[in-house]
Amino acid sequence: MWKQWMAWIAALVAVVAAVVAVAAGSFSPRVQAAPLPEATNCPSQRTITVEGQASVTATPDVAYITVGVHTQARQAADALSVNNAQAAKVYQTLAQFGVEKKDIRTTSVSLYQSEERDKDGKVIARYYVVDNTMQITVRDLAKLGQVLDAVVQNGANRLQGIRFDVSDRAALLEQARLEAVKQGKAQAAAIAEAAGAKLGKVQTISFQSLVQPVVRAEVRMAAPKAAGEVPVSGGQLTVTATVSMVFVLTSP
Repeated sequence: MWKQWMAWIAALVAVVAAVVAVAAGSFSPRVQAAPLPEATNCPSQRTITVEGQASVTATPDVAYITVGVHTQARQAADALSVNNAQAAKVYQTLAQFGVEKKDIRTTSVSLYQSEERDKDGKVIARYYVVDNTMQITVRDLAKLGQVLDAVVQNGANRLQGIRFDVSDRAALLEQARLEAVKQGKAQAAAIAEAAGAKLGKVQTISFQSLVQPVVRAEVRMAAPKAAGEVPVSGGQLTVTATVSMVFVLTSP
């Protein structure tokens, strides 16, 4: 009997040992080595940044003149009525020189009350003031002096300035940009050659443009006996383009 019990105990111990061994084998950690990153050998790209600039000048072919009609009266309605009549004369005069209505633009109209005081500050008169300001586009510059003289003799009593421009400004800008690109590319090629490298493809490019308009803030009006000879000159208009370019440098 005792021998049977010992046999059963030995068998049980063997079973338990086998189970523990299987369990330990099933839960043993598996370690997998991650592959090392491949070594890379990518040197940074060599570049050169240059700036090119070019200017193009042209003779203006259009002028923008700003004139005003200034009137005043004791009654607001009277000041406005007189102002309207003088403004109508300006329109009629411009039509005689071939200036179309689309080239006449009212920029401001104002009506306000003003006071006149004596040396002691006492109000001695009150009246209403009307100012009508308009911008006129003159496309025939040969008639500009005559137009100026005519409008100030027929309704307009204020000349506030003249600005000259070129009607096809886009063509000037394009020409200036192309010249700036050529100048910048030539500069980059010369620098690359001096550095023992070769100029590659352009990577980035950006533009800036500057137009220097011709402005005449004041114009001397001709004397009555010299009507039609107001001395004005359009001068030269300058368009400047600046280009910033980045090129790749390669081995020669």
